[in-house]
Amino acid sequence: MSRLVGLQMVNVPVSRRERALQSRRAENLHACFIFSPQIPLLLFNGFVPASSSAAAATRSPGCISLERLNRTVDRFQRTHGSPTMTRNRQDARQDARQTCAQAAAGMSGELRDRSLAPWRYSINTEDDRIPHKIAVAECLCDGCIINQREDMRYNSVPVFAPLMVMRKTPCPRDHARFMVSRDWIKVPVGCTCAAPKYAKRST
Repeated sequence: MSRLVGLQMVNVPVSRRERALQSRRAENLHACFIFSPQIPLLLFNGFVPASSSAAAATRSPGCISLERLNRTVDRFQRTHGSPTMTRNRQDARQDARQTCAQAAAGMSGELRDRSLAPWRYSINTEDDRIPHKIAVAECLCDGCIINQREDMRYNSVPVFAPLMVMRKTPCPRDHARFMVSRDWIKVPVGCTCAAPKYAKRST
């Protein structure tokens, strides 16, 4: 075997074992060039060849396309939506300026207007939540309506109900795709009249 030393070529004795090992290395290298010419060049430079799995690794697990997100949203709303939610959103547009004094003078019509603790609806909006808009109840009075007047010896307090919603979050590495999860939230759906917490019980 010949090796370069400086600018001179010298002969170095090689054993049979070393020759066999060199031969196997040459065959393996030849096979690499036959099946994947890019692999040896990248390996020599310390890199791993890119592949479809590497591209897929840039996508966070659980990420879905916008098209699939829309299908998921439609299916979720058909399953968990209700006519009451739609009607409450419509009522919110009409209730925007209603006051406690107006409710006390009227005390007629819908339950929310006849209640001793009347309420109105407003729209709560969150872009990352599905549904984006939810009608929530707001108590009109601090006290309760007794004999068509607000009586501060009592309190109007909201009544909550659980509601399942979906949350969508852009994927960290691909904002055109989304991660979706389900969540339970408490939504004020009405108001009721209650005695204050500090009220003393009669003995």
